[in-house]
Amino acid sequence: MSTSSSFASISQRITTTSTLLLERSRILSLSLAPSASSQTQIVRNLTAIRSDLSKLEDQLALESSGLVVGGRKRGKAAEDDLARQVGELQGQYDRLLDMFGEDGVGREKAKGLSRDVKRSPSPIPVTTPKIEQVETARLPQFNVEPPSPAVDGPFRDIPEDDDDDDDGRAEGDGARTPQDMLSEQQLLMDGTSALDTQMVLILNLLALRTDQDERLNLLSHSIGRQNHLSIQIGSELDLHNEMLEDTDQAMDRTTARLSKARKRLDKVASDAKQYAQ
Repeated sequence: MSTSSSFASISQRITTTSTLLLERSRILSLSLAPSASSQTQIVRNLTAIRSDLSKLEDQLALESSGLVVGGRKRGKAAEDDLARQVGELQGQYDRLLDMFGEDGVGREKAKGLSRDVKRSPSPIPVTTPKIEQVETARLPQFNVEPPSPAVDGPFRDIPEDDDDDDDGRAEGDGARTPQDMLSEQQLLMDGTSALDTQMVLILNLLALRTDQDERLNLLSHSIGRQNHLSIQIGSELDLHNEMLEDTDQAMDRTTARLSKARKRLDKVASDAKQYAQ
C-alpha cells in the first residue's frame, strides 16, 4: 500500500471512530449505558488505527534510510512534511483515546490501546578516510593579489525598475522546488480532510437535532390526539346523561298515567259493585 493511500485510510477510520465516540459521549451525558456492539466497534477501530500508524511509521523510517529496494529517496522537505502528517494523525489518535476514557469502562479498555513510542535509530558513524599530509615544500605557492574594490556602482544597461522586476520574477520562479509544490499540495489535502471531518461532525449533529425535533413533534401530536379523545368522551358522557334524564322523565310520566288508570279502574269497580247491589 502506498503512503498516500495509507494516510487516506487512517484519516477515514479516524473520522468514523470520532463519530462513534461523539455518539457515545452523548449517551453518557444522558446517564445511559452505551451498547456493547458500539464499544466493540470502537475498540476494533482504535486497534486498526494503532496498527496502521505503526506500519506507516516503520515504512517512512525505511524509506528515509534508503533501505527500500527500488524506492526513490525523498527530499528533506518531503520527509519533514510526511513526519508532520504522521504526528498529526498520532495526535488525533491520542485525542480519541482521551474521549474513549471518559468513563470507567472506556478507561479500562483504553489502557491496552496506547501507542508504542518508537525512538529514532541512532545514525551509523561514517568513517572518513584520512588524507595524507603533503609537505608544503613540495607544493607550488602562488601570490595572487585580491581585486580592488569597485568605487562606482555596477553597470546597468536597463532601468532599475525593470531589473528589480526581473529579479523578483526569477526569485519567484526559482524558489518553487518540486518538494515545495508537494508540500503545498499535501497541506491543501490536509485542510480538505480537516474540513471533511468537520462537515461529518456537523452533519451528525444536525441529524441528531432533526431526530429530536421529529420525536418532539410526534409527542405533541400524541398529546393533542389524547386531548381530542378526552373531549369526545366527555361529550358522549353528557349525551348519555341527557338520555338517562329523558328516560327518568318518561318513567315518571308512565307512572303517573298508570296511577290515573288505576284510580279509574277502582272507581269503575266501586260503581259496578253499587249497581250490582
